[in-house]
Amino acid sequence: MESKAKIFTLIIIGALIGSGIDQYMYDKDLDGTSNENDAFPNDPTEWKDSDNDGIGDNNDLDDDNDGYNDTEDVFPNDATEQEDNDLDGIGNNADLDDDNDGYNDTEDKDPFHDIALIFNLEWIELIDKQNNRADAPVIIDLYQNNEKIHRFDNNNNPWRVPWQELFYLNSTFEINIPDDIEIHTFTLIAVNYKFRNAEEFDISDSNSSYHFVINYNLSTNSWEKENNETLDGTLDGLNENDDARIFIKIETYNFGYLKSYNWKFNTISYQINYNFDPIVYLFYKSQSHTIKDYKDYTSFVTIEEEAIIEIGLRLREISQEKGFDNLTEVNFVISFAQSLKYSEDNITAGVGEYPRYPIETLVDQTGDCEDTSALLISLLESLGYEAAMILIPEAWDGYGHAAVGVNVEGASGVNYILNENQNNEISYYYAETTAPGWKLGELPELDSNEAYVYEV
Repeated sequence: MESKAKIFTLIIIGALIGSGIDQYMYDKDLDGTSNENDAFPNDPTEWKDSDNDGIGDNNDLDDDNDGYNDTEDVFPNDATEQEDNDLDGIGNNADLDDDNDGYNDTEDKDPFHDIALIFNLEWIELIDKQNNRADAPVIIDLYQNNEKIHRFDNNNNPWRVPWQELFYLNSTFEINIPDDIEIHTFTLIAVNYKFRNAEEFDISDSNSSYHFVINYNLSTNSWEKENNETLDGTLDGLNENDDARIFIKIETYNFGYLKSYNWKFNTISYQINYNFDPIVYLFYKSQSHTIKDYKDYTSFVTIEEEAIIEIGLRLREISQEKGFDNLTEVNFVISFAQSLKYSEDNITAGVGEYPRYPIETLVDQTGDCEDTSALLISLLESLGYEAAMILIPEAWDGYGHAAVGVNVEGASGVNYILNENQNNEISYYYAETTAPGWKLGELPELDSNEAYVYEV
């Protein structure tokens, strides 16, 4: 028996040695890549050298040796391509339409951007008083090549403009224009919108017409009046008693999503506009929207995104104009996030759970609790406040809820304390983002007070 056991042991040892030799002959460095396919058969940390420069891909900062670091190279294994401006999967060098606007790069006045014009009517003044009424009903029509493309007005009603006073319109319109045409012609007509017999105001310096013709040059990004100017009907030297002045600004923009946000804070109405870059929006739409753990929701916070920073600064400008203190400013920013329409993911995204990045929420102008929470955290953090994600798994029967915690001096109400046994404890006060009117520290009626708090 003893002899058989020894023989049996020797057989096993021999089999193991044989197995090791076979493995060695197949894959010497045991990195999972066969010797014949391993560019570095004696180095378990390397097995591929895409550019054949003697440096393995794992250590090589430029795998295709095109002079662009792999972290910046959209095509790290293609030496002929480095960038993809429109994110269509075709590199700029091979792509004949780098901004994906339908115009070949050789004809496109700006091959990397889809061009739009923004018309901004800042104010109007009715020079000649035509009757004894206090004001006149005014609309302004914009034509392009004899086709009316927009009506500037007061929410589908005429403005009531006082005679002989500056009346601020601050009305904007964006139009996407063909990028392969150099000169674009528009006509602006100011109308005295009377019930019967509507008449034009004279805003032209020409003796032949009352309306003003604008020829915008894409090559110079300007028109006859440079970029902004007063259209003045008195300059024609005639006295028809219909003269008016309009201050208009025209600028070239990258065509995007021009969004307007209207909301109330402490009974006062506010409005801001922002033109979002479609390529940035497409970038976030193309990212993973999968959640495996509660903490994953914080990965949708984008503090350093340019659009978030700029919108945050616009909110701060208003806050400073109004003289808000820090607590009031936080509540003001909260009111902005609350103004976005609440919607369920299964309706707007077609799936049960689709957390949005803040840019998606702003462009879509809708989202659910985790979407507006990620947006609010991004805005507040960009403004220098400490914010956290609050997740309440059992907020209601079968439903969880997301909110925001904010650490700001002077706050009161419901809060969550982190590191309470240490000297650096932080109180995050509850901020509801899904319905207007809730102030910092006010908590809706929930089935559970237990929450997970994740700092960002």
